[in-house]
Amino acid sequence: MITTALRNLASGVMLGLISTVLSLSFASLIFGTGNLADLQSGISIFLMTAIVGTLAIGLLSSGKGVAAIPLPAAAMIAALSVSQDLSPGDTRLMMISLAVLTVTTMFLVGQSGVGRITRYLPLPVVTGLMAGIGWLFLYGGLSLAEPALLSVSGLMSPTVWMVIGFAALLFFLQKKLGGSLILPTGFLILVFLFNLLGAGMPDWSGNWFVTGKAQSFFSMGWLPAYANYDLDGFTGLPWGGVVAAAVISVLVMLVQASALENETGVDLDLNRELYISAGAGFVTGAVGGSVSALSLEQTQLNQQLGGEGKAPAIIAAVIILLICLAGSAAWQYLPLPAVAVILVYLGFRYLDQWLISARNRFNPMDYQLVVVLFVAMAAGGVQLAALLAVLVTVPLLARQFSKQRSIHLSADATVLHSLVERPLRHNKALEKYGDRVRTVRLKGDLAFGAAYSLQDDLEPYLQAPCVFVILDFARAQGFDASTASVLQRLHNQCQQRKIILLLSSLPPGLKDILVSSGMGIMDDSAEGAKLTTRGLMKVAGQFSDWDRALEWCESELLSRLPTTESGEFTLESLLKERMDILPYEVVHLVRYFEPVSVKEGEYFIRQGQNADAMYLITKGKVEIQLDLGEERYQRLKTMMPGTIIGETGLYASSVRTISAKALENAELMKLDAQALKEMEANNQLMAIRLHRFVVLLMNDRLSASEKVLKELF
Repeated sequence: MITTALRNLASGVMLGLISTVLSLSFASLIFGTGNLADLQSGISIFLMTAIVGTLAIGLLSSGKGVAAIPLPAAAMIAALSVSQDLSPGDTRLMMISLAVLTVTTMFLVGQSGVGRITRYLPLPVVTGLMAGIGWLFLYGGLSLAEPALLSVSGLMSPTVWMVIGFAALLFFLQKKLGGSLILPTGFLILVFLFNLLGAGMPDWSGNWFVTGKAQSFFSMGWLPAYANYDLDGFTGLPWGGVVAAAVISVLVMLVQASALENETGVDLDLNRELYISAGAGFVTGAVGGSVSALSLEQTQLNQQLGGEGKAPAIIAAVIILLICLAGSAAWQYLPLPAVAVILVYLGFRYLDQWLISARNRFNPMDYQLVVVLFVAMAAGGVQLAALLAVLVTVPLLARQFSKQRSIHLSADATVLHSLVERPLRHNKALEKYGDRVRTVRLKGDLAFGAAYSLQDDLEPYLQAPCVFVILDFARAQGFDASTASVLQRLHNQCQQRKIILLLSSLPPGLKDILVSSGMGIMDDSAEGAKLTTRGLMKVAGQFSDWDRALEWCESELLSRLPTTESGEFTLESLLKERMDILPYEVVHLVRYFEPVSVKEGEYFIRQGQNADAMYLITKGKVEIQLDLGEERYQRLKTMMPGTIIGETGLYASSVRTISAKALENAELMKLDAQALKEMEANNQLMAIRLHRFVVLLMNDRLSASEKVLKELF
């Protein structure tokens, strides 16, 4: 217990120190060009953002040991890009607006249930935006060290090159040595070093420190002056940049969450994470702060240090709170170049991960797109990069989804049968004529034009002798108007070729779109509905699942074949089909069987009972069920006349693993264990033939399963 407490303490202290460094850096980035009062209030609100975010995400996250950063990096860098020409008051107003818009976007994305939207975004677009954010870190840090950066004197400034040198050294040490102490230790050394240089060379370092009167936390005016804001102040904000910054902030958070899942194995509910960050952002945004987000690096650090439970988050929040309450007197000694080194270091990290290392992950064309978006962010800002990302995403999504194959399984009735066991003569008929029935099970997302390839994929199957086509949507996840358009064209094509189209597991929303577009659909489950091939020549049929649809197709097909009889099977006719047996021998064999009548809905086999008999169905239908308990059952198979049930349990002398009931009044022939023993004792030749009959039956079932497996794999 002591060891765990020490690990939690170490992890919490490190998380608190890193969050403090980041808070100081981002606050200096936004307010460092003003006076000390502005910087003090800016640091306070960012530290409070870190406190609230650390507690909210650390205590409420759907994953274990998830740590937070003070704010999404993209939000603050985007805020920098739109706030440089604003007064301190307008900057606070812009930050409040950005926080509100970001929180609203998070809530709407979470409410719509599309938290995993980043999985559908083209990776080159995401990578290009993240690389651009790295440039904004880099440029923002250098501008903090030298406001006149884009001038000859600015480029030749020793301060700029010192910042670049120290940031490069910090980046090199972190990459080569790793560890959690590099960032906070490096920052403390830089603060000491720049203070030492500033004291020794005051003329050179005159703009390194923000001058003014230090105030305590309780006396500084860090709360927004809402009474001084009016409508003109809001309308004067650069809303294009604010909107782009909010959207990119949410995108960055989702990218971080997805990376966290992949790198750490933590399973997250992304929609819940959006709600948590939105809630924390609502609190901090009300006092002029920013939005918090989960962090991959801090979470990995927590795992490496052995942090467990919620204790590290609480300790980190306490550390930040103590610094927030007691640190205002020391902030006038905070050298802006030291903060700039941290920002430039973060820029190096982003550029290395998202621009340089990404070159090996993309083909030349995709990597060119990464570079184009990076240049757009660096040269034109957030708005241009966001607009270009949208324009590029649409054709890339179209290309991505058009290449996606939507067919999970395609097989005809010679291979894929319904969960109905039929007599041998019917199985042979289906093997011969089963190519008339085609079952296509769809998969994945059918939205964004992904279904457009479906018609081309089905074209080889929509040829003679095909008569029935079943489209199953059980594995499909999404749809839109383009999905309905493809299905309508497919239905028209089927009508022209005299092919009946059946839809199973059809999403209700997609059905509504199809019906409103004029496509007729007849539901098999509707009251009084009886689907016929004649009735389905103009409309599509709908079934609850593909098995029901396939069963209907098999029955329709068999009803038109000369092998179909009345549906009544005698024991004699069944034995002759399976066994090389003479008529008089059949008479002797039948004596061992006992006729049994079962009424509709009655169970004649119960799960858990001793298996003491097998049954041959001569009339009616029987359903095989798995008893799930609490009077819940799962249908496994339907048995037709001419089939046998219970033979495995009888031969193995085991306990019944399934239940069986009559779906309609049924006639059975029962062979119990005692009769089987008498046959083996008195008529060994007949017993051998019966055993052979059972073996052939089980072999047929195994062969059918092997055909399906071959089709699947």
